[in-house]
Amino acid sequence: PVMSPPKGFEARFWGFIAPRDRFDICSGKKCPPPKATALLSMMIGRYEPKGESIKAAFGTASTMDISFNNLGHVFASLPVFYKDSDGFLLPEPVRDGERAGFPAYLNKGHAVAVIAASDRPLWLPVSRERYLKAAIAAEVKNLEVPPVARKKKGKKGAAPGTTPSGKPIFVEESKTWIDPVEEKVMIEKSRLVTEGIKETDEVIKERIQKLQTELDAMTPEQRDRQARVEPATAADSDAVPLLPPDSSSGVAVVTPNFRYFNPKLPADTPQLAVIQWKFDGDTQYDPAKSSISDTLNNRVLLEIYKNMDWQKLRSKIK
Repeated sequence: PVMSPPKGFEARFWGFIAPRDRFDICSGKKCPPPKATALLSMMIGRYEPKGESIKAAFGTASTMDISFNNLGHVFASLPVFYKDSDGFLLPEPVRDGERAGFPAYLNKGHAVAVIAASDRPLWLPVSRERYLKAAIAAEVKNLEVPPVARKKKGKKGAAPGTTPSGKPIFVEESKTWIDPVEEKVMIEKSRLVTEGIKETDEVIKERIQKLQTELDAMTPEQRDRQARVEPATAADSDAVPLLPPDSSSGVAVVTPNFRYFNPKLPADTPQLAVIQWKFDGDTQYDPAKSSISDTLNNRVLLEIYKNMDWQKLRSKIK
């Protein structure tokens, strides 16, 4: 009876094809050819009594996203440290057992299951030299952002050593819908505009000098070692310092490996699938969590997760 019209649930499906992965910014002869990506998404919303009527509760929906040949989806929820001409520099995804029989990784608490048919790695290590050069280049770029006049004395202004950058930051209000690709609650209706904060040129130049000094002091062996950063600072993409060269702790820095894809296969051949199950309630993204809210749409999605023949999907990956 709970599922009898007009009660029950409704599933909505959509998808899209993109010409290339949004993480794939490499260009030139040394880069692998771009691979088209696709996303299939299902959103399950419930209908429930509200007052004297039955209304849709799609603001608290459950979703399942399956992306193909989208390597960036493996890293989608991780912070970006820096990016250079060869790609993005990110923390290495943390392995967290399996979901539906597939290897799973945690991205900022979001569990993503990965189906890969190849033994080639999905990401490559980033050397300390590359990391420091990318950090220096990012700071130099900050110098090119022109500062604007400081606020008048006596009024609340920027923090010491900073000045408004003039870069617009949009503060969104009034929640309306969920974007399954960006994994964000999208906001419409009204937007407030404020300014970002830019550090003074003196502060930036001092940081550049420290980074350059650290780079110059490294031996060739130290330059080639994989970059590692503190776990506590890995969640913040602003100026994340390196751990000492001999450190084996912390979070390793990696970059997506787009040479994972076999260029000899047709462009529409699925070579990688990434799955996320997103349950309603306190931003739950993990079907293995026991704290998932016991709503109708969550029960339906959990039943799909447990009973679907996922090996059929695996057989499609070449």
